[in-house]
Amino acid sequence: MKFLIDEDISPTCARYLCQELLIDAIAVRDRGLLGVEDRRILEYAFNEDRILITANIRDFKLFANAVEVHAGIVFIQEGDLLRHEQIEIIEKAVKNIQVEISEGRDMINRVLYISIDGTKRFENLPLI
Repeated sequence: MKFLIDEDISPTCARYLCQELLIDAIAVRDRGLLGVEDRRILEYAFNEDRILITANIRDFKLFANAVEVHAGIVFIQEGDLLRHEQIEIIEKAVKNIQVEISEGRDMINRVLYISIDGTKRFENLPLI
C-alpha cells in the first residue's frame, strides 16, 4: 500500500506516514509536481501504484470517471483542516483501507470519502 499526497494536503502528512506508520508515502511537492495538471497527477499515482489522497473532490472525481483504471483515491471531505487534523484523518483512512485489503477488497477503481467526524464510505469510481 503506497500513497501520493496531493498539493492541497500538507507534505508533512507523507513524512508522518513514512516515519510513524512505516508506510510508503510521497508528496506531490516533493516530486516536483506542484502545479501539474490534476489529470497528470492521477496518472502519476496510477503509474506508481499509489493511492491518491486529496481534498480536491470535484476535479479528481471527474478525472476518475474519465479513466479506465486508477489506483484508488481518498477524498478528504474538508479542505480547510489544520495539519494535525489532516494527519488524524489520513491515519483513519489508512486503517480503513487496511481493513478493506485484509478482507480482499483492494482500492483499484475505488474511492474512500472520509470526514473528520469519522464518517466514511467506499465507492466504485468509475461506476461499473
